[in-house]
Order: sequence, then C-alpha cells, then structure tokens
Amino acid sequence: MAIKDLLAVVDTGDKDEQFIKDALSFAEFHEARLTFLVLSVIPSGDYAVMWGAPYVILQDFVEAVETKEKRLVERTRLSNIEVRTISDQPGVMLTKAAVQARYADMVLFGPAETYEYPPVRRDTIESILFASGRPVLVLPNGYQPRTFDHIALGWNASREATHALRDATGIAASGAKVEVLVLDGRPSTKGHGSDPGADIARHLSRHGFATNVVTLNALEKTDAETLVQGARQHGANLLVLGAYGHSRLREMVLGGVTRELIAGAPLPLLFSH
Repeated sequence: MAIKDLLAVVDTGDKDEQFIKDALSFAEFHEARLTFLVLSVIPSGDYAVMWGAPYVILQDFVEAVETKEKRLVERTRLSNIEVRTISDQPGVMLTKAAVQARYADMVLFGPAETYEYPPVRRDTIESILFASGRPVLVLPNGYQPRTFDHIALGWNASREATHALRDATGIAASGAKVEVLVLDGRPSTKGHGSDPGADIARHLSRHGFATNVVTLNALEKTDAETLVQGARQHGANLLVLGAYGHSRLREMVLGGVTRELIAGAPLPLLFSH
C-alpha cells in the first residue's frame, strides 16, 4: 500500500517547528497529501481536572489558536497542505480527532517534548488507535525520510501485533528485511507455537521478505528499552508494535511498552491496535 494521505497532529504550542519540518519532508518523500490537524481544547472545568489549565482567560485561548493557524499557513503556503483545527471540549475533541484519522493512511506525531501539552497528545494517540482503525507513526526529531527497507517487528503473537504487521508490510519496500523481535517468548499452543517467532518468520518469507528471528530478554532494562535497543542493534529503520495488548488502565497503573514508547524513541515507531 502506497502512502498517499497523511494526517499530522499538532497542538497550539510553539515547540513543534522541527516536527512540522519532518512531517513536510515525510509527505514530500512519499508524494503524499498532508493535512495538519491542530488540537485546541476549549478551557473548561473538565480540562483543568484532566490536564491542567493552560489559559487564564478565553481570549488567551483564541489568540493561541489564531497564532498557530497563521504560523502553519505561512509555513506551508508553497505546498499543497491543508490545515484543520478542532476546538472543543476534551472528550469531544478526542472523538473528532479519531474520526479525522479515518480518512488518512497514517497519522503522524512528533515526540512528546515537541508538544506544549503532552497529556493531550498521549490521549489523542490512544483515541486514534482505539477508534480510527488507522496506524500511528511517531517520528523522532530531525527524521530524514527513507524507504522502509529494514524493519523490526515486536512480535508477541497477539492480535494487536498481527494488526501492526499488516500495516507495516503495506508500507515496507518489496523484499525488505524484517527482524522479528521476540521478547521473553515462551512456547505456547495459544500464541507463539513450539518455536517463538518461527511461524511468523516463515509467513513473511512466503511474501518475499528476508526474515530473521531475534530472541530478546529484558534483564536490567524495561521491555520498551529492550525492544528499541534490539531494533537499533540490528540496523532497523522502523520499529513496529501492536499497541495496548493490555488495557489502558492496566498500562496506566502498572506501566507497559505502549505507554512508555508513545512518548517517542530514536527511530520511527509504528503503532497499530
């Protein structure tokens, strides 16, 4: 599947100049249509409880939205780029963002530090993953786009990982190399089978991908750190993960790979649910 329609999500802050450049470069490289979606949560009691209150008065909110829209329009005036804004209550905004995502092949986010309000970013990513059916790609700062000819797949034999694999093979180069990363995998009749990673590697080989099963063990590092390290050590230029194999509540309380990695990493991260 060629990438033809992209949605890049930003907020009303001014920390995302690099991400804006990266999104434009990514769209140009893939010859894709790009839409910037500006998230602007209307100040309210709910907002203050959930994320804090960034605006003292409504006028500050209005000015922030207008300033961001103007900056994006000026930044993209020579390109065929569309700018859309969602201004609404928190819950409604998250729902609308997921609806907008359905009309793109993929949704781009920058790392957490490029957003003025990281909790809004995180909740929007979650809403898009659970409600849109589209994958999310988190780009590292200063990312130079290239063909996805060497990818790493975090494989735990789950439904979510299978979804992520489908999305990844749709954008991978023909004959791409795939590192199947199996973290603490154990034989199971309901999951990995007798040889963790082997079945999915054979499946990918039948589709013309050069596969390699990499067994990983999380020792002194977290699962997320171990997966990123494994992907980088083997030279992959994309790490693919099934998102929220456990519930969001469990990950919020106990932590989890998705919860940790959606903040960003040194290489692009593709999430699907």
